[in-house]
Amino acid sequence: MKLRICTTAMLAVAVLLAACSTLPKHTLTEADVAGLTLASVKVTFPSDAAVKWAEADALEKKEQETPRADLHRVERAGFRSYAEHRLAAALTTESHRLLPSLMQGTRPARLEITVRSLLIPTSSERTGQVMAATALTAVIAGPLAAGVAVSTTQGIFITCDVTLVDVPTGAVLAAVADVKASSAAAQFSGESVDSIAAAVIGKVKGWLAEKPSA
Repeated sequence: MKLRICTTAMLAVAVLLAACSTLPKHTLTEADVAGLTLASVKVTFPSDAAVKWAEADALEKKEQETPRADLHRVERAGFRSYAEHRLAAALTTESHRLLPSLMQGTRPARLEITVRSLLIPTSSERTGQVMAATALTAVIAGPLAAGVAVSTTQGIFITCDVTLVDVPTGAVLAAVADVKASSAAAQFSGESVDSIAAAVIGKVKGWLAEKPSA
């Protein structure tokens, strides 16, 4: 039990550090970004994406104990399809809401978002993450860090790769991997999905607004 708590704590701290890290800089100038216009957003979920929806997993286990376990395979596919559709819609909406203030030009660009992982934890998992992160970060970095850990370990977690593509040529203008975010809301709902989508695109906006690397 102690080992499990320690492992959970270390994972929580890893999430905390990732949330506070700065994304690598791109090579576009401010004028380059300003000369673009967001023509479209493409959100994809690769077949090897780590999507975990605890409630769906629990229902799958329950259905496997019945003679009609095959029925739930279709139902579970529906769960994942719904989660992907709802998240893709939110990421698209937030992109068109937040990015046009940076991209005010005429050259069309496409934002491609590849969702690498999506974790929707159970209430017990969320409680364990919060308790472990609070205890460990309080020792390592003090009460303030512990408070930040709580705020970053309660909700849904997402990791994305983001690519900005020039539509006329198909050339990659800028790309960044492992954009991580978490929602403050605990359950998979309209509020939590919109929150996590806004967090992802907010990071993308900050990344594009950064001065290019030398």
